[in-house]
Amino acid sequence: MKKNKILVIGAGWEQFALFEKIKEHGHHIIATHPNINADSFRLADVTYVKDSRDICAHLTIAETHNIDTVITDNCDYSLYTASVVASKLGLPFTSVKSALFSNDKFSQRQACAKFGVMQPEFYKVRTPQDASEAAEKIGYPVVIKPVDSRGTFGVTIVNDAKELFDAYFDAVSYSPSLTLICERFIEGELVTVDGFCFSNGHQSLTVASRKFAEGKKPVTKSVSYPSQHDDELKSLLLRNHQRVVEALGYDFGHTHGEYFVTKNNDIYLVECANRGAGVYTSSTINPLITGIDLNEIFLNQALGSDDFQIEHDKKNYMRRAAMLSFLDFEVGKVVKSLNIDEVKRLPFVRQFRTIYSEKQMVESIENCASRHAMLVVDGSDMDEVLHNYDIFKSTLNVEYY
Repeated sequence: MKKNKILVIGAGWEQFALFEKIKEHGHHIIATHPNINADSFRLADVTYVKDSRDICAHLTIAETHNIDTVITDNCDYSLYTASVVASKLGLPFTSVKSALFSNDKFSQRQACAKFGVMQPEFYKVRTPQDASEAAEKIGYPVVIKPVDSRGTFGVTIVNDAKELFDAYFDAVSYSPSLTLICERFIEGELVTVDGFCFSNGHQSLTVASRKFAEGKKPVTKSVSYPSQHDDELKSLLLRNHQRVVEALGYDFGHTHGEYFVTKNNDIYLVECANRGAGVYTSSTINPLITGIDLNEIFLNQALGSDDFQIEHDKKNYMRRAAMLSFLDFEVGKVVKSLNIDEVKRLPFVRQFRTIYSEKQMVESIENCASRHAMLVVDGSDMDEVLHNYDIFKSTLNVEYY
């Protein structure tokens, strides 16, 4: 097998499984990341400390090393840079148009509106006055969010005019383009649907339900696969995601959609990106519960050698169950010890990571990036997953000073 030179944009912990897959095949990795201590740098042959949005630097790196391909997952900013590099060098990857839709929720909503996709009433917001006018047209409560942030940074549920301007300034501080969306708040359950653009077409694969911490800032506490809906609703969600992907023209790699389901089973689009979901979702959870090596297929796509074909008439791709859970430590306390190695050895623990180590003070959770610890547990079904989760919690021992 030819050993290719592969530029990987983003060398954080979320892409570690992708790095392992590339290294497993013996390819030469040129990696970039904003942090010199990035987890996946240790698997790379050449490293550069670069912001993922620095297109000029990445083009220079790609041309200097005469790369054979470029790849990235999980991150909208890295996705856009990789799409530009691939487009300039004539390499296989997500199109620039698809990357733009993934990075601009307003353009994404406009495109989906043309296909009749159900979504909340929305307006583009640039100024505080825009926000006020949009909220008055829609009626409270509304959601204010950046069109181009990551995770839940800058996203706030606004209940009245008094809260609006604080939400505006918070959101605009997280928007590289200084552009926001004001949209109607949809009362319902948030679900995620993940899929993949295979060589013989896109296929929606998994449906998951989420639980959130209470409050105006929607921080996810757990994600369960498969969702605990009946088969009919799960089928509707899978088909709806398929339709959204078609509306946006995604045709390469992972897709990740978020939707609100009302008590009447109406499905509203929140957002849909042409990338894999972070926090181990596309790299660990989806391959685990479907039995499909998506990291391998994604790598082969980038190398132009993918020949895997999916069975489109199969009704259920979710062969196992899993839960991604976010654990809370005691805020204000200083960690004395953690039995991380012990809990990682539990056979049902697929991933466990915490942002804290010994002698660090635990801080409050302000957004998704500040969540204290994350865990992936699997099982044959959700009952077994929950049983395994209880075992994990009883085994985990966090001591404080």
